[in-house]
Amino acid sequence: MTELLLETATDVCSVAVARDGVVVAEATATEIHQHASHLTLLIRGALRDAGNSLQEMDRLVLSDGPGSYTSLRVGAATAKGLCLAVPHLQFSTVPTLAALAGECDATGNDRILATINSRRGEVFGQLFRSGDLHPESKVMNVRLADPQWRGKLLEGRGLGRIVVCGPGQQRIREATASDNAFSFAEPLRASARYLVRAEVRHLLAEPDVASYEPYYLNAPHVTRSKKKPLL
Repeated sequence: MTELLLETATDVCSVAVARDGVVVAEATATEIHQHASHLTLLIRGALRDAGNSLQEMDRLVLSDGPGSYTSLRVGAATAKGLCLAVPHLQFSTVPTLAALAGECDATGNDRILATINSRRGEVFGQLFRSGDLHPESKVMNVRLADPQWRGKLLEGRGLGRIVVCGPGQQRIREATASDNAFSFAEPLRASARYLVRAEVRHLLAEPDVASYEPYYLNAPHVTRSKKKPLL
């Protein structure tokens, strides 16, 4: 099985090619808000480095979100276009937070809190059981201004810690200074290579290409331009 892996849910735009579960080529761009201009170039580069063409791919795996509204739409539109252009290409998705949790080093009674930055003062988060990555909560908006947010996460924690990973962890770190219930670990950012990990393959979904929409969680945040206000 040869797979093209796309990660566009966060500031990082990442592409990888995997053969039988092993990443053989990858390309990443870290410039913020540049997914639309980088993604197809990264795909071309990763395929070239892997020595494959798009027609030789068996499956396309897309990071499903939550994350940046615009970035998720870029990834979804690109994935749909490629799958329509290559009819035999299977289309699959993996939850972004689960992919991050699969890379986190947590053991025993610890629980993993995978995070992605959301709006100011908020992160997208989801709790997972260490070891088998069983989801222990729904995807949620962690509102750090809410005085009860910490108690909600620690409820039912038991003896283990909450190990925070993902690009939203800096906001959690700042809000939990000197709190021994929380620890912090890699990964700090998302990557397409995480989508091929065996630990997340039980969460693989196969949505209909034509009707697919990413998991946004939040509606887009629209602001009026100060330079060109609407009349």
